[in-house]
Amino acid sequence: MQDQRGGFTLVELLVVIAIIGVLAGLGSQMMGYSIRKGNISAAESEIQRLILGVEAVQLDNGDYPPTSMEEEYGFSGNGLNSGNESMVAHLASRAKGRSYFDFTEEYLENLDTDSLDNDSAEQISWIFGDNQLREYVDPWGNPYVYMHNRDYGREFSVTCEGSPVMVSAGQSEKTATYFEPIRFQIWSAGPDGVHENGKGDDVSQW
Repeated sequence: MQDQRGGFTLVELLVVIAIIGVLAGLGSQMMGYSIRKGNISAAESEIQRLILGVEAVQLDNGDYPPTSMEEEYGFSGNGLNSGNESMVAHLASRAKGRSYFDFTEEYLENLDTDSLDNDSAEQISWIFGDNQLREYVDPWGNPYVYMHNRDYGREFSVTCEGSPVMVSAGQSEKTATYFEPIRFQIWSAGPDGVHENGKGDDVSQW
């Protein structure tokens, strides 16, 4: 209702302000949901691309990348993010005359600031121009977990939300068996940044 001067009353103005506030809140929630859904879709897409790359490595070399290059080849490392770093190194390797993955540069990080010695980096013959041991991270900035099937049952240290945490291969509660029992596992900690070994809101290949 307008007052005698043609304006709005104080009560009407407060009602309008309240309605605008509610609409703004709903818009903010919808935007947050849309961003979350978009990031999950992006992680799922990257995992599928990583799977194809790892499978191509297996075709050329007879096996999937090891979970730990330190254990497999005796390379120096700090034991953190070893599976992801091994996956990245093998996908970037040109030892067989090609590399296996088109890396999205914004997802390449070296969160634990480790590197290979020059001889080891030359042995891998990768596409990178230096010897940094890089990780490939998800849309939330955490490294994907990669694990070869022979290491299921073991625990590995990975960086998550800036701190090291222990993870192990995901298992099905219904069948009491490991997911992807004869291949490998790749997953992301998902939007909450908490690893549930490929379950819960983790984004995984299964």
